[in-house]
Amino acid sequence: MVIYEYPFEKKQNIPECVLALGFFDGVHIAHRDLISTARRIADEREIKLGIFTFGASGNIKGSSVRLYGDEEKAEIFDQLGADFTVFADFPSISGQSPEDFVTKILVGELNCRVCVAGFNFRFGKGAAAGESELRSLMTETGGEAVIRREIKGEDGETLSATLVRDLILSGEIKKANDILGSPYYIKGRVLHGRRIGRDIGFPTVNIQIDKGRIIPRLGVYRSAVPIDGRIFPGVTNIGSCPTFEERAVHLETHIIGYEGDLYDKELKVFLLDFLRDEKAFLSVDELKMQINIDKDTAIKENGDIKWQDLGLK
Repeated sequence: MVIYEYPFEKKQNIPECVLALGFFDGVHIAHRDLISTARRIADEREIKLGIFTFGASGNIKGSSVRLYGDEEKAEIFDQLGADFTVFADFPSISGQSPEDFVTKILVGELNCRVCVAGFNFRFGKGAAAGESELRSLMTETGGEAVIRREIKGEDGETLSATLVRDLILSGEIKKANDILGSPYYIKGRVLHGRRIGRDIGFPTVNIQIDKGRIIPRLGVYRSAVPIDGRIFPGVTNIGSCPTFEERAVHLETHIIGYEGDLYDKELKVFLLDFLRDEKAFLSVDELKMQINIDKDTAIKENGDIKWQDLGLK
């Protein structure tokens, strides 16, 4: 998949395409419905599928805390069959009139023939335009706009990135994963830690959670970690390790059944279930006993996790 940053430094020869429009934080199942619709239309017309979105650092959608960064979003777009993704700089777009956004950017620069957007998509200065304007402006250019319906959850709530963030903050990771369509993951480079886990018989990998990313509810999670073509069960602690000298909040995972050096390598840790809150234990032996309980739960519950279970090919 090709990635572009907009505004372009120089003119790009974008092929005729269907564009899926949205911020797509988390790329949850309503987003996936939209993107799969765009993929189907692109296949029918035998043209390319592009994603038009905004960079995670942009001041959009009210929240500065994101589920995924740009790199993670791009990985998911690629898994969903996008041919290219355009990450637009929000301030450079937000002042455009609705007419200029459609005619000059979507059609003129991005060669869009069909755009697919959600029922609540807004665009133009002050978010002045919506579904009817998008349909009208695309029709005037000889193109088409397709608007996807609202999708609600089992409890009747509108599926949204805000809902997913709230669930992750409260530790309801299994429900969040159901809405996302695949388990939520945190990716990062393995850092050198204090080796306390290794000293007590449970070596761990340490990953710093990127600034601007949501920090899930502090505590212990059942997890899965893909390494070298295998998926390993894991026990992940997100917090400050209060049993010992506390440190900054980070992610620390004991990877069950793996032996090897992972320092400086990039890993994805998929969070599957919330097990318990983080706590300060009275002794190392008490901590070790609890880790063994958590480890047994992870082995039992993870079962035979497959790549598709993690949303991976």
